[in-house]
Amino acid sequence: MSAREPLWPLSRLRVRAGSIELRPPTDDDLPALAALVPPEAGYDPTLPICGVTTPQEIAGQAVLRQVWRSRAELAPTQWRICLAAYVDGVLVGQQDLKADDFPRRRIVETSSWLGAEHRRRGHGKAMRALALHLAFEGLGAVAVESESAEGNDAALGVTRSLGYSPSGDTYEVHDGVVTHMLWSRLTRERWALHRQGYGLAEVEVDGVGECRRLLGLPPTDPEPASNGKRPANGITRQKTPTEQPAPA
Repeated sequence: MSAREPLWPLSRLRVRAGSIELRPPTDDDLPALAALVPPEAGYDPTLPICGVTTPQEIAGQAVLRQVWRSRAELAPTQWRICLAAYVDGVLVGQQDLKADDFPRRRIVETSSWLGAEHRRRGHGKAMRALALHLAFEGLGAVAVESESAEGNDAALGVTRSLGYSPSGDTYEVHDGVVTHMLWSRLTRERWALHRQGYGLAEVEVDGVGECRRLLGLPPTDPEPASNGKRPANGITRQKTPTEQPAPA
């Protein structure tokens, strides 16, 4: 155990099923992650990208800055957990979970990307399925949301295959381009009905108890009473049509 682990329990978080594993990237992992990200993955436009010019360099620096920001700014009121995805020990992409005011709202949003050479192999669906297990079983979410651009058939196909239901749409502006974004939601109840059809091996989660404390959660949760359509306290996701897109 390294000296930093008690202070930063995310370093021990692992979610795995069979040959696929999600874990937070270390600094040693970041160069490979930055080299793998495809230029079209997109990135948070609030990230201060500078000193690079090519699409690949921009995407690579955005990955580094997003991981560093997620570490520095993580708090119970707002957090993002960046997870590197490995299949048989080979880095294939990144799967993120993020939330606002999660201790009260219990709603998570996911986003992900795959390296170009690792697509069309079912990895995207497996990565998302592991993220759902972490959100619902590990963190006690009542619902998980996802947004995809209209026409992104691969992402929308994964969303439908996992049992999400359409929940709305927005029009977002990025670099002067208006994009129609489609939102979907998966409630805890629907996840429980669909999860056996995800095709995963038995899911194992390590280190989530320590992470719950970091996120302002109790060691364990009572069974959520909400059906995911609206949290019990009445707080819902707020998003305006002009809001910028989240990283892919």
